[in-house]
Amino acid sequence: MTFKFIHCSDLHIDSPFKGFSSVEHPLAEILRKSTYQAFQNIVELALKEEVEAVLIAGDIYDGSDKSLEAQLKFRRGLQKLSDAGIYTFIVHGNHDPLDSWSASLEWPERVHVFSGDRVECLPIENNGMVKAYIHGISYPKREVKENLA
Repeated sequence: MTFKFIHCSDLHIDSPFKGFSSVEHPLAEILRKSTYQAFQNIVELALKEEVEAVLIAGDIYDGSDKSLEAQLKFRRGLQKLSDAGIYTFIVHGNHDPLDSWSASLEWPERVHVFSGDRVECLPIENNGMVKAYIHGISYPKREVKENLA
């Protein structure tokens, strides 16, 4: 029995690049959109490879830099995955902890966001058989001194 998935982290969608003020406009625009494109590439690969799950292990955004555009594009990508029957599991990292999560958007059906109070264990099933267990816990706040494992 196989379990096909994609693992990614540190997307930092719409993160402001520093030091590009001297870069000419066409290249600067490409660089600005590169984080969106990276996430879109992950979605397209998941669809092409017909994976069962996408695991996003923290830092979707870069702290308070969560533009509405970034949140909407991220949700659209999650919707495409859900529509294709692909589960997405999200862990919030130290750059986008749960206490700073500002999206008030409703998540698609097959999206699970891990809480920050305890490790969760979720089964991935196919035809009534458990193929894998996904464990996760999010950063509840930016600075966490205890080991979350």
